[in-house]
Amino acid sequence: MRGLIIALSLTLWASALAQRMEGAYRLHPEDVIRIQVVGEPELSAPQITVSRDGKISVPIIGEVHAAGLTTTELEQIISRRYRELDILREPRVSVTILQFHRPRVSILGFVQRPGTFEFKEGDRVLDALSLGGGVNPERAKLEAAWMQRADGTKIDLNLYRLLYEGDLSQNFLLQDGDTIYVPEETQNRYFVGGQVKRPGQYTWRPGLTVLDALSQAAWETERARLSQTFVVRQKPDGGEERIRVDIARLLNKGDMKQNIEIQPGDVIYVSETNTPNFDQIYRALSVLWILRQLDYGRSLWRP
Repeated sequence: MRGLIIALSLTLWASALAQRMEGAYRLHPEDVIRIQVVGEPELSAPQITVSRDGKISVPIIGEVHAAGLTTTELEQIISRRYRELDILREPRVSVTILQFHRPRVSILGFVQRPGTFEFKEGDRVLDALSLGGGVNPERAKLEAAWMQRADGTKIDLNLYRLLYEGDLSQNFLLQDGDTIYVPEETQNRYFVGGQVKRPGQYTWRPGLTVLDALSQAAWETERARLSQTFVVRQKPDGGEERIRVDIARLLNKGDMKQNIEIQPGDVIYVSETNTPNFDQIYRALSVLWILRQLDYGRSLWRP
């Protein structure tokens, strides 16, 4: 019995809350409403969805623009149309919201889970990025993102300032139908070559150091001469600057001056040691021995 009373109280509270919301709430596309005309069941509509262009189809009257109106305003418009068309003299129209629309935002480009997501009223850009799983830090060009409203308005977004500098001026309030696009960064690359296990091109990020870059390329090889690591950098005048970095000194003596920051476009090269490669020498001698044995065998069988 007590549970029934609690459930009834919650139902009454929810009903009262919905009524208060309907008093100030303005209809949106995809809201679902019910229209009742007292004493005229054939003019009533148990369930109508507001179309994407904001219109509804009312019995006999036809299309009526509903988006942007309160339920009271819509009731007055429908009543007036019935009187103007001489269908009812004193129509008593009631509009009830059955289901509120679910606002959606599209997150596209270089995020972890691009797609279209439902969001809550009051959510902002950071909430939208969270729905998309966050940006792809290896490929996203955060400074050049943008957001487009449903009406075509385009807003520039600097997600780097928002995510890394805490600039909340970039955390815009979401609107239904927004699209957020995070483009690809094509210039923030660097190259690692020489005595590393995974030579190739990698994505640069702010604060990246030589040691970070070499770790990505798996630089711990037997033939690596860490004291002769070089960073080749393009200068503004078009020339090249060659910076020697002693990784051995960094690792053995903790000389952090050697761990310089990498810039986009840098080439990192790990030299090969001058120590003889005994493994290669052994393989070469083994092949030579096999060839000589084959030649000796052929001479025994020569007629």
